[in-house]
Amino acid sequence: MRWIDASKQSPQTTAPFEWAIAYATVDVPLSSQLAAWAPRARGRMIAGCTSSAGVFSPAGFTRGMHLLVADPEDNVRASVVLRACSSASARRVAREAAEQLAKELGARPSTLLLHATPGYEERLLEGISEAFGGDPPPAYGGSAADDDLSGQWKVFAGTKIETEGFALVGFVAANEPAGAFVAGYLPTQTRGVVTRAQGRVVHEIDGQPAAQVYNRWTMGSLDRHMGKSAIVLADTTLAPIGRLIDKQKGMPRYLLSHPHQVQADGALSFFTEFAKGDELMLMMGTPELLLDRTTQVVHRARGGSDEAIRGALLVFCGGCVMAIGDRTKDVARLYAQRVGSAPFVGAATFGEVGCLPGASVANRHGNLMCDTLLFR
Repeated sequence: MRWIDASKQSPQTTAPFEWAIAYATVDVPLSSQLAAWAPRARGRMIAGCTSSAGVFSPAGFTRGMHLLVADPEDNVRASVVLRACSSASARRVAREAAEQLAKELGARPSTLLLHATPGYEERLLEGISEAFGGDPPPAYGGSAADDDLSGQWKVFAGTKIETEGFALVGFVAANEPAGAFVAGYLPTQTRGVVTRAQGRVVHEIDGQPAAQVYNRWTMGSLDRHMGKSAIVLADTTLAPIGRLIDKQKGMPRYLLSHPHQVQADGALSFFTEFAKGDELMLMMGTPELLLDRTTQVVHRARGGSDEAIRGALLVFCGGCVMAIGDRTKDVARLYAQRVGSAPFVGAATFGEVGCLPGASVANRHGNLMCDTLLFR
């Protein structure tokens, strides 16, 4: 596999490749770049999404468009289905896309990569699961992002671009790609139960207004926002809400949710869905923990194997990028060390998708998380 910096390399002088995963910042002239690079892919399969503030690569965390490309000797086949959809149609469209993807590959995918625009990721995962009879392949990825939550995010495949929809990639390989999905935050003893919720809005925790409860849990972090509608992303990045999913080999695994808006009536809005009865815990993070999980996610994906890595994909929460600031370049440095200097690209996303394997495959959507795919 190879890493390509599209701002420094010319399509005309680059050797053809089988397929590519590409990430780009929103200032990239995406239509012209895709038109230039698509002919270099023998199957015209270039797929990806926009990334917040930069793209991870061996060069660090830089703006522009970067590609991870596969060559014939890598022995990994890939195909992509790009679809526009809305929240109402997402489940059905995702099911149909996954069915089409399997037909195009002529086999059950070893692994899936999902990049969607933010808003209905849970519906997409439900549709994908239905397409495989409730037993889907492991899925990883993240939601397209921009620099300022203004909605400039995009997903793309070939030369086509969607501003509301998703790109679903399937891989078939004799040596299946290895993946991992980690939180990187520590649980506290502060707990509660959702007593009223609708979709991504939690109205009450333990019978009290959710924003008031969270504000008390975090020692008044939202004091200046209470009683009005306000975006609170910066105030909550290092103190998300967690849900214990299970324990794997004695290690607890958490799914994180990012509080992003206080509502005037005391409700708290998130980027993930909740249901009445969900048990919540306050999680705490630091910049150091967020950097450390870059090492942790590769370690978990490798599972103790020292097999050489041909190429890799990294998905790292865009909110966490904002929290660690200039230290984001260290994410790329640490990741490069852990993958043995293999070529890689990575996106800073507004929502993450990953698999938490256990008795059965469980593909989940979370926030403020980190996932990876390693091609071996």
